[in-house]
Amino acid sequence: MRFKVTGGADGVSGITVAGRRYEPGDDLDMTAKQAEWLVEQGYLEPVDGSKKFVKPEPAPEPAPAPEPTTAEVVADEASDDAGSEF
Repeated sequence: MRFKVTGGADGVSGITVAGRRYEPGDDLDMTAKQAEWLVEQGYLEPVDGSKKFVKPEPAPEPAPAPEPTTAEVVADEASDDAGSEF
């Protein structure tokens, strides 16, 4: 399977495999099993787009409920006081 060196978290890290150095942007062939931890750590990405290594996108977080406007708060307080003599 073909992989591309990504450079890791800082984007500049290379890797050494079987005594040969690969820098970010270089391609190399490895088995999926050999490359698995390097893919998980962000040092390699599959060139052929193998589904084995495609991580699902995290579900988007729901948007927070909007804060009530001042007019809504005043109207709500007025309805609470409705029917009150004081």
